[in-house]
Amino acid sequence: MIHPEFVFPKNQQLIFRGVSSRKRVLLNGILAVTILALSCATNFAQLTRAPRQANQTSQGPTQLGPGNPQSPSNAGQRVSPPAAPMTNGQQAPGAAKVSPAMSALSLEQAIALAIENNLATLLANERRNEASGIEKQALSQLLPNLSGSAFQASITENLAALGFTPGKFPGFTSTFIGPFKNFDARVRLEQTIFSLSALRNVQAGRAGVRVAELEESVAREQVAAATALAYLETMRADRSVSAAQANVTLAQTLLKLARDQRDAGIATGVDVTRAETREAQEQVRLSQAQSDSEEARLQLQRIVGLPLGSPFTLTDPLRFAAETLPAIETAVATAEDNRSEVRAAQAEVAVNDYQKRAARAEQLPSLEFLGDYGVSGITPVTSALPTRTYAIQLNVPIFNGGLTRGRIQVASSRETQAELQLASIRGQVEEDVRLAYARLSTSAETVRAADLLVTLAERELEMSRDRFRAGVGDNIELVTAQVALANARLDQVTALALYNAARLNLAAALGRAQTFRW
Repeated sequence: MIHPEFVFPKNQQLIFRGVSSRKRVLLNGILAVTILALSCATNFAQLTRAPRQANQTSQGPTQLGPGNPQSPSNAGQRVSPPAAPMTNGQQAPGAAKVSPAMSALSLEQAIALAIENNLATLLANERRNEASGIEKQALSQLLPNLSGSAFQASITENLAALGFTPGKFPGFTSTFIGPFKNFDARVRLEQTIFSLSALRNVQAGRAGVRVAELEESVAREQVAAATALAYLETMRADRSVSAAQANVTLAQTLLKLARDQRDAGIATGVDVTRAETREAQEQVRLSQAQSDSEEARLQLQRIVGLPLGSPFTLTDPLRFAAETLPAIETAVATAEDNRSEVRAAQAEVAVNDYQKRAARAEQLPSLEFLGDYGVSGITPVTSALPTRTYAIQLNVPIFNGGLTRGRIQVASSRETQAELQLASIRGQVEEDVRLAYARLSTSAETVRAADLLVTLAERELEMSRDRFRAGVGDNIELVTAQVALANARLDQVTALALYNAARLNLAAALGRAQTFRW
């Protein structure tokens, strides 16, 4: 979390008082550039805190699998996956499974655990199974269908109901006959010989499985990006605690110096009170940093699937590692090849195309084989004889009230929607890459400026301490330099976290979040 009080003080001349004019100009220039570069720190704070509301604001995984080919009204009712990387706003839900506690956790282990335990990946896997089941349902229309039945009946009949009334047919004196027994046992076979519509439905089902597999890959990428972001926030929070602790130690040291100077008759009680106030302020900041660290750890455990509240240490360091980037056109092409969102959208177009062709094929004749074989008689052992039936049946659609035309219109519209979605996703992928490049370049310069500012703030503090120790003046200048160093340390942590978040965003934009390492 980035607190408003961590921003550099506005009175830059007061911060750098006691420094030569040439150095003051240099320091003021560096400070101005750094403040502008760090103005996006609030966005990073919102970005890292956003997963904490994932259970309330996140949208579930997209609907996977094709519509039931046997029910055209349900066909193709899926929502294509979002194209933007997880670090651009989409959030992963919490884990649905919990793994045993771990004493040390690397980013690679965190991503593996999250993919195994997170609700998004588990649901995506189940929807892939659902799509596979739908494919099998479609395939059943092309495979033999065997059934068997047997019955033993006792029957009575009213011949009058069949038109056999006394007087009209000689020999019939009563219209009631029975009871008499009837037995039949047989096996029936139905086999589609040719149905282009059923064949297209099978192809649509197979393409739907491919869509589900790719959307599962999308879910894995999003969960990996969310995990890496939560891991980064935890590292940043831990570094902020270390920086706050260093500021407390510095404040305690300067408080002791003020008291020693007062006892020596060089400083006054106001100087001691001022140092005590500053020490109390740093203690408050330390408490806030510790609270943020605990909150970040709980969020990481919730996404990964570790017992909440269990202690663990992060093994990956928060560091600055400059990277050589390929040409942006090459990166865009790589992203379009690697991003599962693009491939899933392409597969979605194929699914809707097959469904449209299946609807059109309903207008064509189909051919079936029908047959049965069994025995019939009075009882299984009385006058039972083998009987059979077989036939070739030609089904010719003539008019079904416009149902087929409606299905064709629906399928055509869904295909057009899928094509538009694919075009939009491709544009989004290119935007993701270009934005990631721009942010990475800016954040790298921010880290260098923040590092330099820490060095200069330490130098200013040392000079102010020497002046106060020599009795040249009170400790206002010293406290001001102390504030500048404290802010510089915390802004250095923020800048480093921003840079690594930009690296993560680029990896997600290229479709490599699962293999991303600091």
